[in-house]
Amino acid sequence: MANLTVGQGKQFSTISGAIAASRDGDVISIDAGTYKNDFATINTKITLEGVGGMVKMVATVAPPNRKAILVTNTDVTIDGLEFTGTKVPDGNGAGIRYQAGHLTINNSYFHHNQEGLLSASNAAGSITIRNSEFSHNGTGDGRTHNLYVGKIGSLTIDNSYFHDAKVGHQIKSRALETTITNSRIAEGQGNGSYSIDLPNGGRAKIQNNVIEQGAHTGNPVIVSFGVEKNLHASNSLEISDNTVSNLLGSSSSRLLWNTTSVTATVKDNSVFGLSPNQYSKGLAAVSGTKVLSTKPAFDASSPWSPNSTPAPAPIPDPDPAPTPTPAPAPTPEPAPAPEPAPAPAPEPAPSPVDPSNVTGTSRDDTFTLSGVANGITVDMGSGRDALTLSSAGPNTVTVLNTEVITGGSAADTVTLGAATTNAVIDLG
Repeated sequence: MANLTVGQGKQFSTISGAIAASRDGDVISIDAGTYKNDFATINTKITLEGVGGMVKMVATVAPPNRKAILVTNTDVTIDGLEFTGTKVPDGNGAGIRYQAGHLTINNSYFHHNQEGLLSASNAAGSITIRNSEFSHNGTGDGRTHNLYVGKIGSLTIDNSYFHDAKVGHQIKSRALETTITNSRIAEGQGNGSYSIDLPNGGRAKIQNNVIEQGAHTGNPVIVSFGVEKNLHASNSLEISDNTVSNLLGSSSSRLLWNTTSVTATVKDNSVFGLSPNQYSKGLAAVSGTKVLSTKPAFDASSPWSPNSTPAPAPIPDPDPAPTPTPAPAPTPEPAPAPEPAPAPAPEPAPSPVDPSNVTGTSRDDTFTLSGVANGITVDMGSGRDALTLSSAGPNTVTVLNTEVITGGSAADTVTLGAATTNAVIDLG
């Protein structure tokens, strides 16, 4: 195991150079500063740590790998790094693209990327996030999010802050097991969708968090469970000891939307802006809820505290196209394992749609109308589909092939355009 150093007058002038020379077990210590377009794929089990403050990894051009600033293919620990600016042609440019192994992120900050962190599916892998912040990520298409995790073994989030996703979700996890504790999740002034989306269910615990649904959210649901079907083999959900504020002011707001046959446990939560009939839509055992008469204060401070070890000298920005500097006595290393195929583009998240005539697909569609709809026809097609009407004013719509219809806060008129069985209609 070796300690490789990056910075002015150090072994390497670029992060990518140190990564290229690394071997399993190495620690790469990076002096604080801004490192532009310093892209790398990591195939060795290493730790990257900031020294003397935050290490800012900034993308001003598309990464050549067309994925992310860093791509991880094995066990990697990140501590004290910032990722921003990533854009690629397919709209999935991320601060980090996880592809395999066990990824641990501490004291880091992901912001203003097309995706904060995007994960491929790897049932043997895990992602752990502590003391980190994800904000203002997303392209505005409803398919990109602050955090988007594929079907991995486990996702663990603790003492972190997710906020202001651009139209997409704050946290979207397809992991077999998801644990979110001691964290803050908020729309802020943004127009994000679900605070937490667990579209395929799984074993999930959401405990001791502060969650605030904003006044401009594009979706009235705070936590969704199983809404995209294709459920995992084992499913359970506990939402406990959280403080939840709803600022949307819509009768359609729900703390939980559970579309599975599993009864969720919702206990000992403190809520503001939600009535008892808004605690859950779907199966849930609700108990011990404390109703708050005033909105609780929200802590919007950053949770990260990068390594405070002083750096010997200030660090200038590396050149836009850095050339790796070899180690003083490099030892030939085995060829890296072939890079896995790119992760597929994320499936569409439930997101707002314009109030014009709407046609669904053969899949399970979920639409939220973003404005008043008058005299339009919504045909959701085959599949099990859900439609939420806008709360901006009275809506008058004709609906076909839709199994779940949720009204806005105004007086809506819904005409069923064809015979319908087993539909759930709640016009508030």
